[in-house]
Amino acid sequence: MSQAGNLLRTLEKEDLRILMGIELGMKKSEYVTIRDIRFYSRYPLNETLYRLKKVHKFGLIIRNSAELEVGYQINSIGYDVLALHTLVERNVIGQLGPIIGKGKESDVYSCMDDDENIYALKIYRMGRRSFKHVKKLRNIIGKRSHLSWLYVNRLAAKKEYEALKEIYKLGLKTPKPIGYNRHIIVMEYLRGKELVYYKDIENPVYLFNEIIFQIREIYKKANLIHGDLGEFNIVSDEEGNILIIDWLQSIPNDHPNALKILTRDIQNVCNYFGNKYRVDCDTQEILQSFLDKE
Repeated sequence: MSQAGNLLRTLEKEDLRILMGIELGMKKSEYVTIRDIRFYSRYPLNETLYRLKKVHKFGLIIRNSAELEVGYQINSIGYDVLALHTLVERNVIGQLGPIIGKGKESDVYSCMDDDENIYALKIYRMGRRSFKHVKKLRNIIGKRSHLSWLYVNRLAAKKEYEALKEIYKLGLKTPKPIGYNRHIIVMEYLRGKELVYYKDIENPVYLFNEIIFQIREIYKKANLIHGDLGEFNIVSDEEGNILIIDWLQSIPNDHPNALKILTRDIQNVCNYFGNKYRVDCDTQEILQSFLDKE
């Protein structure tokens, strides 16, 4: 990501337009021919070839000459460049900071806008290893016959951003969504850490009750179930403020497997607080409080 940020300063608008042309073509094919890149970018052949050579030298695209026609595809750095460019143009961010988190499917960086507000920038990095898992468990792909890995990440970011918007507008404890583009989400940053990294918590019963209250409110008012809730995706600061993060696997509360998945989420929280802090909790009793009509 830092490489993409540095390259963005040196690229010209014509270079970005070539990258966008390849991006458009990748919706239909894995590699995009020069003829199609010309069509999407609206450049003459000489300009197209010059810009292709330039962005290829910068390491933003992959060239395939094994077929009858030479083709190109954007790599992850090129996709980062396009997303960062759009976020900067929209004044969502002005400066990229250091990495603050790394997971199986995404990386998280700090960033600032032009008013020096600090945010978290989440960039999806789902690749071939997790693709079968994504296809099996997550309703983000649909019935598309051709799908690039970059577009899978774009769909993932869109799904999480929309979930954050629905929850945050109710005043509940998820990060405030600031903006998104392609495979990147910019959101509120809480100066804390995931529960799993705390050796001790001053008032675990209070924190447990707050988490249960929040996921109950989200279930009833936003009609959403987290789907992967646990100590790795609940952030808390030293004052006991929390944010529930990572909503990619969320499902609506009328999903056929809603009850099973909701029970698992509650059980995960109970297991963590019960095993580590001896908090007394009854999964079925808590579940019933979710299902009771007010």
